[in-house]
Amino acid sequence: MRSPGAILLMGALSLGFAGCATSGAAGGKPATPVTLQAHTAAPGPAAAAHAAGGAVVKLPDPTAQEVAAGIQVTHIGVTASGGLVDARFRVLDPAKANTLLGNMANAPALIAGDLPPLMAPHHAIKSGRYAKDQVFVVLYPNMRQAVRSGAPVSVAFGPVRIGPVTAQ
Repeated sequence: MRSPGAILLMGALSLGFAGCATSGAAGGKPATPVTLQAHTAAPGPAAAAHAAGGAVVKLPDPTAQEVAAGIQVTHIGVTASGGLVDARFRVLDPAKANTLLGNMANAPALIAGDLPPLMAPHHAIKSGRYAKDQVFVVLYPNMRQAVRSGAPVSVAFGPVRIGPVTAQ
């Protein structure tokens, strides 16, 4: 049995992907577009940077391990009340990334401390074709709360190990 929150989320996603089935206003006239105003944050350095044209986050330079693998770990974060780990990777070299990730045995695994690694879902990188600077996201179930904010996490792509990276 699904929870009401899960049903509501599925319904919202269905509408978001399917779109609205109406053809316009009464009489066949096209609907008038509505302008929505975004919620603005309290003034501060981030809000000022955003108002000045958007803040651009500069990633640190890739490590030697990341350059050799062709993939940079850009983010490891705990989300969904600790139930998921959001891992983001940037492709530095498409040829190296395609060679490494073309083998499903090299799917990225998260290693935190002495706990068993968190394995990527089987469909996470299936048949990927990667381009330079492409960022891909993998959500991991955070089994046994293996990854915690502030903890060091290494990422293993088969025999290649990158990190540690501090989890957010």
